[in-house]
Amino acid sequence: PQEESTCDVVKCGDPEQECTGVLVTCFASVEVIRAAIEQHANLIVVHEPLFWNHEDETEWIKDSAVFREKMALLEQGNIVVWRDHDYIHGGPPMELGRSLPDEIFCGIAQELGWERCVTNTPLKPLVFQIPATDAQTLGRTLKETLGLNGIRIIGDKTADVTTVFICEHLSGDARDLEKIRRIESEGAQAILPLEIVDWTLCAYIRDCCQLGEKKVVYNLGHFNFEELGMKYLARKIPDLIDHAVQVTYMNSGDSFDFIV
Repeated sequence: PQEESTCDVVKCGDPEQECTGVLVTCFASVEVIRAAIEQHANLIVVHEPLFWNHEDETEWIKDSAVFREKMALLEQGNIVVWRDHDYIHGGPPMELGRSLPDEIFCGIAQELGWERCVTNTPLKPLVFQIPATDAQTLGRTLKETLGLNGIRIIGDKTADVTTVFICEHLSGDARDLEKIRRIESEGAQAILPLEIVDWTLCAYIRDCCQLGEKKVVYNLGHFNFEELGMKYLARKIPDLIDHAVQVTYMNSGDSFDFIV
């Protein structure tokens, strides 16, 4: 896509300088930036915004001590941050007429070992027929694979699972209703959203279970889930640059902790 139509641009730093190493992650947190400096990597490839808004506008936050300190850390390491969001998702338009793979979701499928289980398009795998398991076992697999501190669930943790639907974003608008219809048409027992709202699909799942249907929603977290796609990208970059510099992947860390 043209630069004016994408957020996939250099967010900070001098891209003309010599690259000393690449660190790939989902979100360039302060801890990730410090790790890049320690590794002498001056290019961080991210999926999510650097400064807490989609277009990385900074005028609104320029007087914040948090913004200034994060910028100072980036400048200290002479770090360039480049965002790979639209490209890795297959580039706009990202819905009908898809011709390029969405490598975030391809990476998720690969990391979970579900590549042969895809029942919709392999260009954007979202629906899977997996070997029969139960919700508790699937939850433990997700927790371990994503490196999570825990998982919040909605629904029935005793559900038997064969069909999994990655429903992407739950935003509380009419698009959530189409996802409810898709759950019914696919017969999905396990639903994996990037984030949740309580009053649409999640409320539907509660009613399903109270009426005797066994279904479960796993609230994994948007950044947490898409980390797997960036891990997938980190394995591809060395070949793309002919192994010219070291490329490392760093999980930016579970977004959530739990008081139980």
